[in-house]
Amino acid sequence: MKLRQICLLVMFHQLLCHGSWALRPPPSNSIPLENTDEDHSTASQPSATISPTFNPANKILSVETNCTRDLFEIRIDLGKKFRGILFAKDFVEECRTRGNQANHVTLRIPTSGCGVRSEMGADGGLELSVKVMLQMDGKLRQRSDIEKVVKCKLPANMMMVDVMDSGDAKKSTRNGRMRFDSATHANPSPPRVRVWLELGGSDGGGSVEVGEATTLSVRAVVPRFIGIRVIDCAALDGLGETSQKLLDERGCPIDEQVMPALHARYRPAEDGWSRPHDEDLIEQLFTATFPAFKFPDRERLHVSCGVQLCKGKCPQVNCQSGEIFYLSSDRQLARIEVFNSLAVTAPQIEIDRLRSDRRYNMTVEEYSPKVTTLRSDGTLCLSISKLAIAFCILGVIFLVAVIVAVCCLIRSRSRRNVEPLRASSTSMFSASTDSQSRFGSKLLIPYGAGGSLPYGRVY
Repeated sequence: MKLRQICLLVMFHQLLCHGSWALRPPPSNSIPLENTDEDHSTASQPSATISPTFNPANKILSVETNCTRDLFEIRIDLGKKFRGILFAKDFVEECRTRGNQANHVTLRIPTSGCGVRSEMGADGGLELSVKVMLQMDGKLRQRSDIEKVVKCKLPANMMMVDVMDSGDAKKSTRNGRMRFDSATHANPSPPRVRVWLELGGSDGGGSVEVGEATTLSVRAVVPRFIGIRVIDCAALDGLGETSQKLLDERGCPIDEQVMPALHARYRPAEDGWSRPHDEDLIEQLFTATFPAFKFPDRERLHVSCGVQLCKGKCPQVNCQSGEIFYLSSDRQLARIEVFNSLAVTAPQIEIDRLRSDRRYNMTVEEYSPKVTTLRSDGTLCLSISKLAIAFCILGVIFLVAVIVAVCCLIRSRSRRNVEPLRASSTSMFSASTDSQSRFGSKLLIPYGAGGSLPYGRVY
């Protein structure tokens, strides 16, 4: 009886503990399980007990930008201590900076990668833009994280590149967004050129789908005596880790199904002269239309092209033969590299990445409306309260099983204690089936010749 009472007390104690733990109120500083869709701008002042990482008042007070041809600097002021990370979207590991408990955070990224896109403005300047993510926590992606497109204006005069005439030793220089190898020249006022790359869809937008017609344009505003040839074009992942060559060192396409040959056009960049002059500026345009493609693990496609500046017209190359593009040293003026990027979406590729890569915390709503909702892969998701109830039920089942086992053990032992008493109360002369008499057993005696009974009881 004592053992049974102890078991009942243990069961009652376990039920009480599990039930109180499952029904406990959530802590005041935890993230609520259900969130309302209230507007952040009209939200009331947050309570001091709410976690700052889920504070609906998280907002950017100001954004300051500073850009050159090769560097994009972003400074974001939050008005409170920031301990998360700021990174260019789709480049969380490569183009990032971490907050140091200051009220502001600064990110510096190269204009040749990290998802930076350039577009020509109406005033002749270049507008750089990049989509950044402000992650409030250093490790977790949350609903309160902020996504923002940051832009910076690069004036037309900062796009200019000085072109040195050949004649002296060649030197390698990187100047801003355009990397070039130029030759020294004693002329104190060398000609200046502007070269840039445009990349966009048929409507000129910065986002296309895989297979959509996309136009690549290399534009150059140069004096009339300078020739242009576009060479060494490549598709990049934005980091330089993965690349696909599009045009070789001669300017010939590697695979015309991926990137066809460029078509050149010329037009005056200035009006008002009576007759052409070598110092007059002209705009040279090289274009090609190709079906959009992308790298499977990137949302943006980066394209880089080399622009060779020649003194006079650049030599023509027959791409059908093995002819080499040769330019003598006295005709080499500069080698400039231009970059741009484009957002390329592929619904099926995005779905495959969502299924295989758990590092990205993305939802289907972030992609094209053509993307359909994924079917369940068998994963069971439970809230904390439901998980606690499930554990409570399992605990009760376990306790019931233990109690049944203990009761069976007690009953078995009680039976063993009763059997010796029953055996001791049986008569030694009893002939019952349970316990036969030691001396009154029946013996079968064969029928004898003396005429005695065939069977008898022997004592």
